[in-house]
Amino acid sequence: MAKIKVVMVCHFSNKLVRKHLNEGVGLLESIVRKIIKRPFMVYDFAQWNTNAIREFEKFTDDVELHVISPGYFMKDDESVFAENGIHYYFFRDERSLFDKITNRLLNRKPSYKKNCIYIKNKIAEIKPDLVHLIGAEKPNYSLAALDVPNTIPLFVQLQTLLIDPDFRKNYPITSKMYDYRSGIERDILKKANYVCSPDEKFHKLLPSIISLQHPMIKTGLALTEPVDFSFEKKKFDFVYFALNISKAADFAIEAFAIACKEKPSITLDIVGEYSSALKAQLDSRIAELGIQKNVFFEGKQATHDDVIRQIKKSCFALLPLKIDLISGTVRESMANGLPVVTTITPDTPKLNAQRESVLLSPIGDHKAMAENMLKLLNDVSFAKKIQENAGITASERSSNEQVIRKWIAAYHACIENFKNGTPIPQELLS
Repeated sequence: MAKIKVVMVCHFSNKLVRKHLNEGVGLLESIVRKIIKRPFMVYDFAQWNTNAIREFEKFTDDVELHVISPGYFMKDDESVFAENGIHYYFFRDERSLFDKITNRLLNRKPSYKKNCIYIKNKIAEIKPDLVHLIGAEKPNYSLAALDVPNTIPLFVQLQTLLIDPDFRKNYPITSKMYDYRSGIERDILKKANYVCSPDEKFHKLLPSIISLQHPMIKTGLALTEPVDFSFEKKKFDFVYFALNISKAADFAIEAFAIACKEKPSITLDIVGEYSSALKAQLDSRIAELGIQKNVFFEGKQATHDDVIRQIKKSCFALLPLKIDLISGTVRESMANGLPVVTTITPDTPKLNAQRESVLLSPIGDHKAMAENMLKLLNDVSFAKKIQENAGITASERSSNEQVIRKWIAAYHACIENFKNGTPIPQELLS
């Protein structure tokens, strides 16, 4: 197959790209951040995008990949560089702390005009065969998809789906922001030539909400973690972790408090970013439950490796889900030797299809979740079996290389379909 040129629009951060970015904040913002207790910190996020880009380094003879991403604390307007055959274009995200504060005070929706202009101009300059957007729910960069010329196929990979009724019901978001972001997502999915997700739920739900241009393509994200059961000295019984703990830390605390009644000395480590308002809310609830001495907050970690090192200080992972079908944190815990207590979603039961690999309970059933926690605490041999099963299941799941090979096959198929009407192979649709 002929070599193709692809623009990937997404967001992520890792040590490799940060060495090229001049990052920091001004004196005034530093003072404001100190006052509101939101210190400046750069950190890894969206590990699945880092994983994917690393895999593309193996396929530079097949795909010329250009990655466009916002840089959240960049001092310069842009940073353009190449590493290991991949071309990177980072631009200074227009959402400064002051923009966020001003928008909130004025009840104003962000426009992301500068971001969109930058992405639009880069796409025009690169002239790709296909544009791959990862994350339609992130308007600070996804809005630019609406400006992709109709002469270039737009390939949208879902990370989540805001217009899923379960998202609105379970995710902490204001009605105004939900309407704004879901409206943008809806417009992007209507424009997209090809929409991609491995999740059966989305394959059934999305066509019932939006008239898609083509059947959905069954490609996923590069979420696989290497299985590593190396020992780390244990300090805690359970860990809850997320990029931002607003996702479900409240559910974890409720279940933990119930388990604490039977095991008063157990501990919970909470790892991830949080606002001062959320921390105050959680602290208040923790005090009401009388578990102040049992719960610890670690805050945001700088790198993905730091996150893994921290979670391995716990014996078990307590990971209630509200909106994720299978969270990356569940996969990371399974791969790193932490038996997982989580909740039933459309996809988590698949983890137990061949063997019991995680302990499941209904979403919001804190008592059932606590009972699963106690099973691990009370039966060492059972916990060991779950750990071993999880490692086997994690190793059996599709490798990141397989994911990217399927992306590349889908790129070629979609380009041929777009240009010549060639049918998309059935193996990409099911």
